[in-house]
Amino acid sequence: MISEPELTGGPDEGGAEVISDADRAPRWGGARRPWVWGVGGVLLASAVWAGGLRAWSAEHGGPPDLHGYVLGDSPCAGSTLAPLTRALHASYSTAVTPAAARLGPVLDQIRCSLSVGAPDGAGGTASYDVFVTIDLHKRTDPRAEFEDQAQIDGSDLTPVKSVRKVTGLGDEAVAQTLSRLSEELKVLHGGAVFTLTLTGYTTDYVSDDTLGALHGGPRHVASDIGRFEPALVEAMRNVMKDQASPRS
Repeated sequence: MISEPELTGGPDEGGAEVISDADRAPRWGGARRPWVWGVGGVLLASAVWAGGLRAWSAEHGGPPDLHGYVLGDSPCAGSTLAPLTRALHASYSTAVTPAAARLGPVLDQIRCSLSVGAPDGAGGTASYDVFVTIDLHKRTDPRAEFEDQAQIDGSDLTPVKSVRKVTGLGDEAVAQTLSRLSEELKVLHGGAVFTLTLTGYTTDYVSDDTLGALHGGPRHVASDIGRFEPALVEAMRNVMKDQASPRS
């Protein structure tokens, strides 16, 4: 497991907000009025206090729930992305290892990618890259940012071709068609944001000889990439499960 280093010598945090008894109870003739509590009074007070605590937390922006997610092994290693590589009928796949990871006081991040080759149906090889990103927001809720970016291609900040809500993943999930050659699935779960992107390649501007020298074979056009959305969803389930699993 990638453990978070102990932080020392950081800036002082602001103190807790204090409400004194003088703010709550009136004084009668210079003396405090005694309170007599019955069972009903205790229950009512508990309910009022719980409601006040929720309102205070909402107003003061408490840390988001990470649902037990802790950065662990590379999500591009092992069989985590197997639902996607099977759907692609991969003849080979190569993970870029080690994954790039960063642990910070506010945000933990991990990035990795997987190169996949698969038959293109015309006697050649289609090529794909799979990109996985995980951001664990430990102090601020990323929901507003997630919703704001839900229809934007993060690589060039242009509007996506289409966006669809996906049910059964986290708090919110959207599948985005970035282009004919790129499909992306984004999931928000508390303070955790997961992104899984599948991109195919075309040889419009690069010769097969050059691509063959770099990747061991020609790279052909990978079209209609949106058909792999169900496989992206299943692979995402694995990514989320693996990062939530307790690790020694």
